[in-house]
Order: sequence, then structure tokens, then C-alpha cells
Amino acid sequence: MIDRRRRSLLKAGLASTVALASMPGALPGAGAAAPKNRVVAKSPFARIVEVGDGIFAVMSTPLDSAGNFATPQTLCNGGLVVGDERILSIDGYYQPEGAAWVNEQAKRLFGRPVSDVICTHLHLDHTGGLAGFQDGATGPEIYMTASTWAMMVAQYSSGSPVEGTPFLAPPARLVGPTRVIEDESQSYAMDLGGRSVTIMPLSGHTPSDLAILVDDLPITFGGDLAWWGLFPNYVDAVPSKLAPSVETLMSGESRLMVTGHGGLVSTEDMGPYVELIASIDKAALQARERGWSPEKAGEAYKMPPSTADWGFFNPRYPQRAIAAWYREWELATP
Repeated sequence: MIDRRRRSLLKAGLASTVALASMPGALPGAGAAAPKNRVVAKSPFARIVEVGDGIFAVMSTPLDSAGNFATPQTLCNGGLVVGDERILSIDGYYQPEGAAWVNEQAKRLFGRPVSDVICTHLHLDHTGGLAGFQDGATGPEIYMTASTWAMMVAQYSSGSPVEGTPFLAPPARLVGPTRVIEDESQSYAMDLGGRSVTIMPLSGHTPSDLAILVDDLPITFGGDLAWWGLFPNYVDAVPSKLAPSVETLMSGESRLMVTGHGGLVSTEDMGPYVELIASIDKAALQARERGWSPEKAGEAYKMPPSTADWGFFNPRYPQRAIAAWYREWELATP
């Protein structure tokens, strides 16, 4: 079962990028957001796909043909937004090698390195590689919320003992922000020179998430608020906030959504993802009424037909999703 699901993940994460590169107009409703859909760089662990003039999706390809995690250097999807003066990277990826590769591609394609990085949330597959953007004494400005940085320190600053020493080995080389977003009640504009993006604070995948909207093209980088072809990870989720945040990202004109994991999709076609979230919410409520544990509810959970062929990073994700609801209810109980 795990192998089948991993193969499904491989199909979602790899084949969607290949399809975009070879089939112009493969995204219904994306319109001007994806005029080219061409691969401009590739490695064993990622492809960079041009989805609009100066807008690029970094699509991670972490699995080999057998469905094993063989190339996790980037692991998450991200992107590059190129302005006349600055180049923005969406997220910092999992390992420094992955971020360094993205930075080298920016220099190769545009003659200059990444100048700014926005971290959409705390998880290491989006922040663990930040050190890879550093070039000697220089490096990009790194944007994240104060909440994200605090959670990163709390979760990742400790680690396993190093034998024969008094030291601990944290799970990643933590790199902190150079620009901190304190107020998460409003959106922020970032000028890249001839192009701007809007940084939109939201929550749901974690207590503190950021989405990035390109202002001159209908393209959104949703971070892990948006998944496609894959069951989402609820490890730090605030489930009551997730559906409203996804609704916010889908509102207004149709936009191309660069998801945090899986394939690309237009916002008008994200109905199956919305149905999946709603099915998780319903399963959690029913489990609570029946007095079931998250484990029992996770075993009984069935995906909606519209997402029945979606893959899993981990087959225990339904249990984790329902447990997140139980955690939120427990925290809300006086």
C-alpha cells in the first residue's frame, strides 16, 4: 500500500511538471498566468518551470522511480519572482544544497543571485536549506513572521546528543530572519523593481502561514496551505483556520496556484482539495461524537471520490489530520 501511494505521489510531483512543460495551456482557467510552461532548469531533485514572464515555479522531484525518497534536496515546491532590481525566492527548501542550486540557476538565467527569500512557514522542508543562499559574507534578506521564527527555535534548536561531547546536533542548520513580520493582521507589498508581490499572512497549515501573490499576473504561491495530488500534512495544523484560508486564496479572479507539494492547479479547479479538507473536518466531528480515538478514525477514513487517487507522504496522515482537530478542541476547553 505504501509503495502504491508513493508511486501516486511520484506521478503528482513529477509528471505534472513534465506535462506543464510539454502541453501549453494544460491548466484550465490559468489564462495569461501560464503562457510558456517551459522547463528552464532541471536536476535530479527539482525542475524550474516558467509559468509567466519572469515567474518560475520550482517543482521538487524527491522520489526515484521506485517511490523512495532519493533526492530530497529541495523537497517542497517554491519559486522565483524576478524584478528589475531584485529576485525573490519563495521558500528556503529542505537542504542547503537545494537552495544553493536554485540560487545558481538564478545567477545563470538572470546574471544575479537571489536577493530576498520569503519563508511561508516553519517546517524544515521550507526553511532547512536557507544557508544555501549564503555566498561568503553576502546573502539575501530573509523574511518570516515572528511566530514562525519562534516555532522554529522551539521545535528545531535541540537535537540528538553527539557521542563523546556535551553538544546536541539539531535536525537542521537553522538560519533566522533578517526581516521580521510582527503584525500578521495585514498584507504587505514588496517592490522588486518594475514588479511587486503581496505578502498575505494567513494560518491553518500552521499557526502562521504566508501566501505570496504576484501583483501583475494571476499567480499565487500558496505554500503548504495548498496541496495538489497529495494528502496534506496536519502535523502543526489549526484545522478550523485551514478551510477559511484556502477560501481566501481561491477568491477573486482565477489564478495559477503554485502548491507547496504536488502539482500546479488553477484556483477555479481546486474543488477536490476543498472537498478533501471538508471530508477531514466531517470525519473528525463524527469521530468525536462516537468517542473514537484519532487512530480509529484515521483507519476508518475514506477519501472523497474526487481525490481517491491522490498520494501520501505518509499513510498515517489521515490519523494525524483528525488528531489535529482533537488537539485544537482540547486547547479550547477551559
